[in-house]
Formats: sequence, structure tokens, C-alpha cells
Amino acid sequence: MKKIIAAASALALTAGLAFGETHETLKARTLQTGVGDISFGAWGRSTFNVGHESNSTKITVDANSTAKNAESEFMKAAMAYEAAKVATDASSLTYVNTAVGMAASSVGAEANNVKNVTLAADSSNFAEYAEAVATYAGYTAALTAYGKGADVPTVLGTAKSVGGQVGDYATKYATAKALVAAIEEKDESSSRNYAGLAPDWSYGSRVGFWIIGRTPDEHFGFDFNLDSDARALFVHKLWDSNESADKVNYNEDGKYAVAIGDQAKIWGLFDNDLFQTKVAFGRMREQELRGTIGDFGQRESGDVKSEDDIFQEIWTATGLFASIKGNEDSPLAGFYMNGAVDFAGTLGGESAADTDSGKSVRLYDAVRDSQFGIGYTLPGLFQIKAQYWGDSISESNYRYEKAKYASARAAGFDMNDYYGRMEFGIDWLGFMGGATSFLDPNLNLSETPNANLIELGLKLPLVSKSELREYDPEKFYNWYACLGTMGVIKQGFIMYKGHVWGGMGTSNLSQYSYGLVSMKANEGADIVMAGADFLAEVCINPFGKQDVFVGLSGNYNITSANASGNMTSGLSVKDLKLNQHKIAAEVYVKKTFAANNFMFAGIAGDFTLQSMEGSVNDVVDLKYDGKASKFYMPIGVELFF
Repeated sequence: MKKIIAAASALALTAGLAFGETHETLKARTLQTGVGDISFGAWGRSTFNVGHESNSTKITVDANSTAKNAESEFMKAAMAYEAAKVATDASSLTYVNTAVGMAASSVGAEANNVKNVTLAADSSNFAEYAEAVATYAGYTAALTAYGKGADVPTVLGTAKSVGGQVGDYATKYATAKALVAAIEEKDESSSRNYAGLAPDWSYGSRVGFWIIGRTPDEHFGFDFNLDSDARALFVHKLWDSNESADKVNYNEDGKYAVAIGDQAKIWGLFDNDLFQTKVAFGRMREQELRGTIGDFGQRESGDVKSEDDIFQEIWTATGLFASIKGNEDSPLAGFYMNGAVDFAGTLGGESAADTDSGKSVRLYDAVRDSQFGIGYTLPGLFQIKAQYWGDSISESNYRYEKAKYASARAAGFDMNDYYGRMEFGIDWLGFMGGATSFLDPNLNLSETPNANLIELGLKLPLVSKSELREYDPEKFYNWYACLGTMGVIKQGFIMYKGHVWGGMGTSNLSQYSYGLVSMKANEGADIVMAGADFLAEVCINPFGKQDVFVGLSGNYNITSANASGNMTSGLSVKDLKLNQHKIAAEVYVKKTFAANNFMFAGIAGDFTLQSMEGSVNDVVDLKYDGKASKFYMPIGVELFF
């Protein structure tokens, strides 16, 4: 029993640690030297998936009742006009032009003659034709009014009013006809059987090696890990600073690379009576304040939230870190403050790592790419925290792939329109038996047969131009909150965790409408995003070796938006409503062996349903329906040595 609770709880409660810190706790291999201890180890994980996926898309565009009525009314006027062109009585063009001209001249006004226009077979001269039809309709209505005794100004006003109405009918009819022809209708589907490796963030298989060193007093040391995760190399373009972005092929260039993982740092601790100071240099992930409740590892269905969705860790590709932590027996007990600056991820110009080791960066750029955090922990009860996360939409921001802020850059925004975000968090330590922090739980079985942790984080972007919010509805430009919980029940027989999250703001809808709709600046759609995910594992052999578990995971996400305004194409949209639903679930069996090692096999499914409908230019109804589904069987393994 102790073995299973220790394994399950350690796995859950240390999920948020970086590799160096995680494996430090495992002490897999340790060499004692004259200057300190060196620990090292290796790990790997991958999943093989085989399954079936299908997609269907249906786009329809139809003239609405307004357009159909406009077409009917214009056709009536056009038929009268065509008859007038060949008539010889009072309805003829000659008679109408003469009568209107006389009426206009009697009050010193001018009247344009109704032109004799023949509509081209391809309707290329429709505008000229529609003007002639509208003018004729207006003039005949005016003459009718004149015959009923109306004065000349009233007659001329009638001509203008009726002619304008018919012209409006023509415009709506022509617009509807053009839109129906221009917007490509689709009713297509596809399906395929497939096989592949997962997760995609490590190109299907991740194998790494870690090594850490500590002096005997554990006040100085280093953390380092190498990784076969090729994507890690491209957090920053260290291989060739002169290679243009469009020449980079992640698959080919990274295939033979050995990448530095999360840690490549040297650090030192310095004590005084009140607090301990830590200083670190290099590439690092520092996680004292980071959210603890992460995703589901290899048993991950799509769109599951992570520790950083609750509260972002501090990380640098090449940088400097410093922190102050209050000593337990001092007035600063529970206090923590940190800060970091990333010189490799500079935002305003060239990066030092892109050129040579002696290259420096502007101080302004360094400050813009910094993080500062502060927190306080009351042992066994709660932790509160806040931090500033520096960021920019500049193309030279290497924290993210180039495409991350591409739409905002394309719209003309620059680095001074977005300064990053503020994050706030409050965490309840729950039934953790008097833990001093998330990284120090009390797993004594007699004291904590049940353990629980609840975390809440809120992200508030620092945007200097509000219209920027329309270019990313997620946690970068609009507010975003995430609530997480995890725990164990009955001494480890059941382990669970999950998230509930949401955000709202504005969006230009381009990324959600498959290019059908893109709103102009200041006319973005109101958008709401929300979701929930969960995982539960139950030990099914509690009276045996206690190494077999059945697990169930799933998630549901919804995106809802509505808009009325002008699109970037020049068209207008009215009463547009968009809804997207994502559902995923997985059931699996997991067998653990040798501490944290395990294998698993399962059955999973992912479903996406999306619909969008609205009125374009108030004359056509645009409707989109999309469906995607995937059923697959994952088989995976994770090993530590």
C-alpha cells in the first residue's frame, strides 16, 4: 500500500517540476567526488497510435428574403422598362422623357433622359442598365402623380424617391448574385486510416539524458539535460543566425539534432538570517510559483490545460535568474520573490545568441523580455502570488514560433502595442497534511489518507491598443482564468485531476471561420471560450502487487462568438453567430513497474463540431458546418533510468 501511494502521489505532486529538479528527487544514479555529488540518468517516452479519422465541410450561401424581394421588384421595373423601349404610346421612353423635361423646365430644373440600354449577356453593364431602369421607374411614377394633380416639386420628388428605391433593389439584387457566385459552396468529406507516433510536441518520441552536480553543502551546482526532442532546438535559432525563416525545415533540420532540453544552468545559494538568495545563469525553468496541476502526459486528449495555464513558470533560453526566499524561522517565512531576463529571446533587435558571445543587447530590450514574480505561502493553508511576464509581438521574439503573432503583425501592430501580461494566483493547499508548499507535501499515510490541491490563476494582458485584442482571443490579448484541482483518495486507490477554464474578449474570427470571415479593426466579434478536462485513475488490484490501474480522461471545450460589423473584404456582416465544440475521451489500462516507469494501452476518440451562420451585406445567408472525428488506440511507455 505504501508503495502505491508513494508512487501515485509523487507522480501527481511533482508533475510540474523541470527535468533537473524532478530527477534530482529520484536520485537514480549518484557519483560522489571530492568537490560534491553528481547525479545522472536517462528517460524516454513515446506513444504509438493507430486509428481512423474523418472530416466533413459544408458551406452554403443563399440569397435571403430581402434579396429575393429586391430581385422580384427590380425585375418588375425591368420588364416595364423593356416594354417602354418598344412602346409607341404614353409609356414609351420618348414620351416619358419629353413630359418629364417639360415639367422640370417649368420650375427651372433639369431632368436626365432615360437611356435606352441593352443588358449585356454577361451582365457586365448591369450598373448602367439598372440606372436606366430606376430612372424610368421614377419618371413614370412622377407622371402618375402629376396626372393626379400633384404640383411640380412633388412630381420631381416622387421621381427621385421611386427611382432611388428601384436603384436600391438593383444594388441588393446584384450584390446577392455576386456574393452567391463568389463564395465557394462546399459539401465534401474525407476519411482515412492512419498510424503514427505521439505526442506531436516531441516529434513522436522523446529520449533524454540529465546530469546535475551539487557541492557538499548544496549551495552551488549545475543542472543540465540533453533531449532528442528536435523542437527544443528551435526555441531559438542557434544553428544558423543568417538562415531566413522561410528556409527553415523543422523536420529535416532537426532530425539529426541533439537539443538542449529545459535546463542548462549554473546556480548558487547565499544565506543570511532572514532569507536565502539564489542566482542562476543559463537556460532554465524555475517553478517555485508555477502552477502544479498539469496535463495528462502521454494519455493526453486534445486541448487539455497545463500548469502554465494556471500560473506561468519562469523560463529563459539564455538568461539570468535571481530569487529571494524567506527562511522558515525568520519574519520572512513564506515570502518568495524572483526575477529573470532572457537575452536569447530579445524582442527589439538582434539577439546576442544569434551572432557571437560578445554581442550585447539594449537595456530596454532586456527589460521588455523579463519576468518578475512574488508570492507568499501560509503553510498548510494557501499560497498567493503575482507576476509580470514580459512579451512582444515583434518578429524577433524567439519565445514562440514565428506564426504566433503573425496575424497581429500583418495588421500593422508592433512591439509597443503589447507588453506582456500580469498574472495572479491563489492556491488552497487543501488536505495536504501541513505542506509548506506544493513541492513539500506530507505523504504520511496515517495523517493524509486523502490529499487535495486547488489552484486558481488569472491572466490580464497589457495591451496599449485595444483593437489588438481582436487578433487573438486566447490568453495573450484577452483575459483568461483557469481553475485546477488534483488529489488522491483512500491512500492512492484513486488519483484525479482536472481543470475548468474560461476567457472572453474580442476576435476578428479569421482563425475560427476558416477564412470566410475576417472583421475590420474596432469591429471584432464578442467571443467567449470555456472548457473543462479531467482524469481519474483507479487501482484495480489493491490486494495484489498494486501496479495495475484503469484510467479515464476527457475534456470539453466550447467557443462561442457573435458579431455585426464590417469585414476586411469591404463587406458587412450582421447577426453572425459561431459555435465550436470539442469533445475528447479516453479509457486506458496502465501497468507500473520500477518506481515511475509504466506502460499503457487504451481507446480514445476526439470530436469537433463547428457551425457558423450570418447575413452578409444583409442580402445573403452564409452558413458553415464542419465535423471532424478521430478514433484511435494508443499504446505507450515511459521509462526512467
